[in-house]
Amino acid sequence: MLGMTNHSKVPLRLATMAGFLMGLASLFIGLAYLVYKLIYWNEFSVGIAPLVIGLFLFASVQLFFLGIVGEYVGAIHTQVLRRPLVVEKERINFDPSE
Repeated sequence: MLGMTNHSKVPLRLATMAGFLMGLASLFIGLAYLVYKLIYWNEFSVGIAPLVIGLFLFASVQLFFLGIVGEYVGAIHTQVLRRPLVVEKERINFDPSE
């Protein structure tokens, strides 16, 4: 776990993208539910669906912003490590004395 979190920002980006995609999905499902309710007003019973859609929407917004905060923490962590920007494998056309 430490190897993945120390050298990769992929989990942070996955959280951000998952939150964004879940937010879009719950928004579209909420709009579809609204249209379906407006078309079939009398035959459609009121249930727990709006609460579940709202719950998923708020959870996905939280996950998205958690990923954004994680990106900031990851950027700070990368700067604090002070790794070299480039690792040289071989120098070509340079004096060996330099």
